[in-house]
Amino acid sequence: MEIKIIMNMFKSICLTTILLLSFGGSSANASPWASPGDSQLRSDVELLAHHGLISGPVNTWPMSWKQITREFYKADSMTLPLYVQRALDRVRSKIPNEVNVKAKAHYSNQIQFFRGFEDESRAKAEIEGSFEANLDNTSIHIDGRYLDLDDNNANLDGSYISQDIGNWSTYIGAIDRWWGPGQETTTLLSTNARPLPSIGIRRVTSKSFETKWLSWMGPWDAEVFISKMDKDRHIPEPIFVGMRLNFEPINNFEVGLARSLMLCGQDRPCGFKQWINGLVAVGDLDNKGVIEEQPGNQLAQITLSYSIGVSEDIEGKIYAEGTAEDIHIFLPFKYSRLLGINFNGPFGTNGDKWKVTLEASDTMGSQRWFYGNRFKGTMYNHHLYKTGYRYHNRVIGHALDSNSFYTSLKAELIKSNGIEFGLKYQNILVNSEDNSPNRLSFNREKINSFSANALYPTNIGRIFIQGRYMDNEINTPDINDKNFMVNLSWEMGF
Repeated sequence: MEIKIIMNMFKSICLTTILLLSFGGSSANASPWASPGDSQLRSDVELLAHHGLISGPVNTWPMSWKQITREFYKADSMTLPLYVQRALDRVRSKIPNEVNVKAKAHYSNQIQFFRGFEDESRAKAEIEGSFEANLDNTSIHIDGRYLDLDDNNANLDGSYISQDIGNWSTYIGAIDRWWGPGQETTTLLSTNARPLPSIGIRRVTSKSFETKWLSWMGPWDAEVFISKMDKDRHIPEPIFVGMRLNFEPINNFEVGLARSLMLCGQDRPCGFKQWINGLVAVGDLDNKGVIEEQPGNQLAQITLSYSIGVSEDIEGKIYAEGTAEDIHIFLPFKYSRLLGINFNGPFGTNGDKWKVTLEASDTMGSQRWFYGNRFKGTMYNHHLYKTGYRYHNRVIGHALDSNSFYTSLKAELIKSNGIEFGLKYQNILVNSEDNSPNRLSFNREKINSFSANALYPTNIGRIFIQGRYMDNEINTPDINDKNFMVNLSWEMGF
């Protein structure tokens, strides 16, 4: 029944697309967003931003293609290092056409419990097909997936319709989001869980304010969306709201401010008072007071990143995230946090580049961003919304859930033609207290993971191969369950 309903939806959207195409015009570069999932594209975008070919925030994804490409004309009058020019060529080659059709297949010998920025399946096997049509100001993207995960193994995750109105884009659909500079994971909104079906509005290009009162912010972008969550939870179908503002007051220095709010739901008050108290954070100080008057579960995030030139050939980026679970006297507290640094530069003289990233994160609540008392089991949990900050049983934020610690060291070599090789070490401590409400692992597990991957663009599509060895596994108390994982994926555009 589930598959039949989804197929009927798919047919309806296809019919709508055909009708719109028959009356619409053409447009170059009309596709609204570069979605999260392509770490090579993200690396190239950050490199081009450092060299002045992209201005404005680059830490939140999806990222507007118009924002990415609007200053590429500057390259015509610049003498770029060869590895930067090759990065520019790779980004240009990925700019969508007016009509785009893609197919993708994925297989792994086991389900991955840690999902980062890269587009990886949430099941052992997955087949995906997508169709996108870009009109003058309208884009329609249909994404159909079949997974072997469970009985509800088909969905339209990733599908959306968007409409540009001036420099704003309104949309409806289920899109993946990644808010923050974290390369391996992020603390507020990541692609770990399935995308929330939502209605939203986001800025297309990050032009600066013209008024002197706000021009100090530099290029900025923003997004607001509202969603209804799943039924299978302690309080069914609560409303989820996400809001963010990113700006670049100094070249290559980006500031991000974001909030999320979960409120309403079955048998919960959903009136004007709850909305106002939730949005302005009044009435939920430290989650105290009359339960019936509390607006809901709120999180707030601040992110900072700064890209610098270390030497003539080497660029570096340092970044930090803090996501607060609660509010005390109007100030956020009980933080999860993330710190990272990466370096990149040319490899040889043929336009190849290397990149090394070191990242660490902690989801045990800390009174202040990087110091203060500790609060066990706080992050992503709530005394009222007991299912917590989760969607279809996966955390919407950090992939390791509450009370977990993560460190990674990653090295990448990207050839000028797009071939990529990578090595990564991960040190993972899940559910450090062995009794916190961590839904990923019900007991404490310490894991060392070593992985190697290769990406090959070929005439028959992009082929991705990854091998991973782990000396332990989640949910295996008192046992060091060593295992080896193999991931294979193929993607091709038509």
